[in-house]
Amino acid sequence: MFLEIKEGTTKILVPQELTKSMFYNPRMELCRDIDIAAVATFVSSLPNRSHVTYADTLAGSGVRGIRVANEVGLQVSINDRSTPAYELIKRNIALNGLEERAVAYNENTNVLLLQTRYDLVDIDPFGSPVPFLDAACKSVKKLLLITATDTAPLCGAHTGGVRNYAARPLNTEYHAEMGTRILLGAITRELCRYDKAILPLLSYASAHFIRLIARVERGAKTADDSMQRLGFIAHCFSCGHRFAFSCSDMLEMRVGNICELCGRKMRIAGPLYISAIKEKAFCEHVHEELGKRELGKKKEAMKIVHNCIHELDIPFYYEHHALCKALKVPPPSILSLLDALHSNGFSASRTHFLDTAVKTDARIDEIKAILKEL
Repeated sequence: MFLEIKEGTTKILVPQELTKSMFYNPRMELCRDIDIAAVATFVSSLPNRSHVTYADTLAGSGVRGIRVANEVGLQVSINDRSTPAYELIKRNIALNGLEERAVAYNENTNVLLLQTRYDLVDIDPFGSPVPFLDAACKSVKKLLLITATDTAPLCGAHTGGVRNYAARPLNTEYHAEMGTRILLGAITRELCRYDKAILPLLSYASAHFIRLIARVERGAKTADDSMQRLGFIAHCFSCGHRFAFSCSDMLEMRVGNICELCGRKMRIAGPLYISAIKEKAFCEHVHEELGKRELGKKKEAMKIVHNCIHELDIPFYYEHHALCKALKVPPPSILSLLDALHSNGFSASRTHFLDTAVKTDARIDEIKAILKEL
């Protein structure tokens, strides 16, 4: 039995009893709403927009790809290895009258991507995207969209970060950002194998998933340059001091592992992406696009993108309630802390990763000194 629902301006049949073979996740509507605005923003600057190809490679019910075809107007390939899902995708294409824009496939995802090059490649697996990264990076020409729901190994809460992503995460209060940057680092290295470079346009984490939307550029020199955006984060679990440093600093042994504030040994996370994980102008256009559209999760989507626009490009943040608890002082409002940091000559912003956190170029001892005065 199937139920007809609506996302954005698109009608979708979903099974009343969800199974792995015919999967639809209503909690990911927020992600799909942002995707529609982001894809529309990206292709608006491309010539011959009508010939841009998009692959929804692990489609389930096909909702994301069908929405891209219907709401953005791209030529879409919608794939799922499950035969029942494939049959449902074909029904949903017909339901929206998209036979000329969307084609259903019943293929192994890696086989499909290795056979065909697509302008936009979307990987949205149940769990880790790692099994599909090689084929996706080989196939993609212009834009890569990647989801990861295996946040525990990415963020350091469980083992598996080194095994799956060839990087060591640390379980810190900024674990959501660390997981996002480790995933970006893994994709950077994978793309470089094909002389391609990643340029993140919008990267965010929400609830149980991490979502990356990144431009892809070709060229060996461009790929080499992208590797310079990888590095490490040193974190002291004794006093909370942290800082980022480049891979070249690590290779040239220019970074010690003793905390300059408390003298304890620091732990190292990485390699991970330490440069900007969004492009401000792109995010501003996405925010405008969200405001124009009929979307079920418009308010939540616009809040995430708004916070991404304004957050500093610093690869970690500070949870100010935890700092106040350690200092045994009542937590001030986050706006008061931001104002105080600015007044003391520091850059500071909120972050979409956590409502009670701040990004700042102040060290943790400087933040604590300010908190004691508030």
